[in-house]
Amino acid sequence: MKMKWLWIAAVLVLLAGPAFGETVHLKTGEVIKGKITAADEESISIQSDQGFGVIQVRKAEIVLVEYDDKARDLTRKMGFGYYHRSQPNTLAGQLAEFGVDALSLKYWLSDHDSLDFQLGFFNSTQGSTKLLEIFSLELRYAQVFQRRGNVDLYYGGSAGYISVVDSSSASTFDATGTSLRGFLGVELFFASLPDLGLAMELGLGTQSVGKRTTTNLSSSGFPSFAVRYYY
Repeated sequence: MKMKWLWIAAVLVLLAGPAFGETVHLKTGEVIKGKITAADEESISIQSDQGFGVIQVRKAEIVLVEYDDKARDLTRKMGFGYYHRSQPNTLAGQLAEFGVDALSLKYWLSDHDSLDFQLGFFNSTQGSTKLLEIFSLELRYAQVFQRRGNVDLYYGGSAGYISVVDSSSASTFDATGTSLRGFLGVELFFASLPDLGLAMELGLGTQSVGKRTTTNLSSSGFPSFAVRYYY
């Protein structure tokens, strides 16, 4: 399972690619704009932004290389999307802690700080019988600690309310409770769709609903993902 998530993350990073490229000035006066994809002692290869494919240029012909390092700024933008968190891998964790499928409303307070309000609901039935119903509210705070081109690395914490009605066992379980979490994540943005963000996280949490309480924090360390569009 962990290897599967690593492969998915690697593919997303390759798809996202850098949004900011380079400008290469030649001795002839020509200018090439694009992304440097390879370099050795004698030449560099540039993926042209002008549709000419990959261009190889000798270093002796180059006067100057300008790097575009303008940072993205999402300040005061609102993101709408979907958030999913899987159940823990351990049986004990699954009995105490539930997965989440939620509507996410993420607001950027500054270019590095954000608040995310999540409204989650899940139910499963067998015929006309309702087996499980989960309702949750969660408020999350996150801070970007490193930004590289299209990739944000962030950490944060959350507090939430959860209501569970579980009729799948012999005795019906109906209770409410709270949750606390800490998480570390990465959010990717695409060069062609700069307002679309895909996020993946690992987190530690504790959740208490009625008599079902998560006591082993390590059981909460499982992957989650989100997709949001920012306006």
